Amino acid sequence: MTAGSTTHAPRARDPGASPAGGARVGIESHTSSGSPAVALVALACGAAWIALLYPGFMSPDSANQLGQARSGVLSDWHSPIVVLLWMASERVIAGPGGMLVLQTIVLWSGLALLARRIAAPTWARAAFLIALACAPQILTIAGAIWKDVVMAALLTLAFGVAVRRLTFWPVALLATMSRHNAIPAVTVAVLLHLAPSGPSLPALWRALAASAALLAVAHGLNAAVVDTRTTPAQIVALTDLNGIAKRTGASPSVDPCHHKTSEQPPARAASMDEPKIGAALERTRSRLGVCVDEAASRTLLEQWVPLVLEHPLAYADVRAYMAFRLLGFRETPVTFVMTRSNYDAATAGIEPPAPPAPAQLRLDAWIRGLGAGHLFRPWI
Repeated sequence: MTAGSTTHAPRARDPGASPAGGARVGIESHTSSGSPAVALVALACGAAWIALLYPGFMSPDSANQLGQARSGVLSDWHSPIVVLLWMASERVIAGPGGMLVLQTIVLWSGLALLARRIAAPTWARAAFLIALACAPQILTIAGAIWKDVVMAALLTLAFGVAVRRLTFWPVALLATMSRHNAIPAVTVAVLLHLAPSGPSLPALWRALAASAALLAVAHGLNAAVVDTRTTPAQIVALTDLNGIAKRTGASPSVDPCHHKTSEQPPARAASMDEPKIGAALERTRSRLGVCVDEAASRTLLEQWVPLVLEHPLAYADVRAYMAFRLLGFRETPVTFVMTRSNYDAATAGIEPPAPPAPAQLRLDAWIRGLGAGHLFRPWI
């Protein structure tokens, strides 16, 4: 070694660095070059959606929630966060238009943040956003004022802010509150937040624990603001009990309120039909139906697990049938195409839907013309 030379200990390689010493591997590492252009494309896509779909499309579920927002009497049949958001948007834009603007802004904000982190040229990220904006599978429900769409928007934003420590948790909580079954997807976002450079078993356990805490807080907050309890879990129980009764002849002993007869329909809240599980509830021997009486629903739930345990094969058959139907393996579920309002104004107690604009009629014709294909099957 020559005089004056200096020795240095070899630097420990950052485990998240690339072999060439580049940026860290993980969602936090992608550069944001071209971010203004990506943001402008997302803004244009969101504005185009609002212009095309305004004021949005409502189903009986939507009309029921708008009625709650206006009366101030909240039910737990749907997650109440959508009603609270609708109360706020009503102060700015009455009707569905405010919610359409709100859910569109949230969704495209999340998509813009995700596009910024794609390791690709700016033009490719812009093309990614434009492709999503024009995808028929997304346009079918982009204008629907549904808790499902609000959940999708909040989940997208949660993934978009997964690297932002202070912003992530409030968004994740809102996403958890938006739908009763949102937590599986929220858990994935939590794992991404806790382990941005790649999942590990300890990170998975932390994500599961954090998600359980989110679910508990969300359930507590939702329960604190509702005025009417309707036991929404009865929908799953009704599907199982009806299906098992049809296959085995076993008749659960439940409150008469849940027995559907032509003379005496069960008590129910306005607009609480079951279009998504109609086949399972209508074609059964016992003809059990929705009843919003809390005590009666508790009796129903008490019969649920024992009957499932008594007839496990029939239960498995019911679940397989429902999975194939809801995922669209046999036919496209009609509820996944929402390009026009379909609620009854007199029943809902609100104003009738706005007449569709010419562009919306063309969109509806185009979407329904594609319906014979497999584009709208949920499993895609």
